[in-house]
Amino acid sequence: MNTHEQNSDWMKKVLFVLGAIFVVVGIIRQWPLAGKTYMEFIEGKGYLALMLGLIMIVLGFSVPLLMGDEEDS
Repeated sequence: MNTHEQNSDWMKKVLFVLGAIFVVVGIIRQWPLAGKTYMEFIEGKGYLALMLGLIMIVLGFSVPLLMGDEEDS
């Protein structure tokens, strides 16, 4: 593996781990999820952390595209 691939793998792992942590914290702060209306859910304490975590996980999947890791087959 070259340095570029190692950096890409490291960045992907960091985004996944941080995203998972934010999602868990967001769910804990939003608890209980059932029985809330849409506005109560959005105005809840954990909404921002939950959304940030989901965005970080999606960015983790996108790291190869963002870094330009295109494989020529």
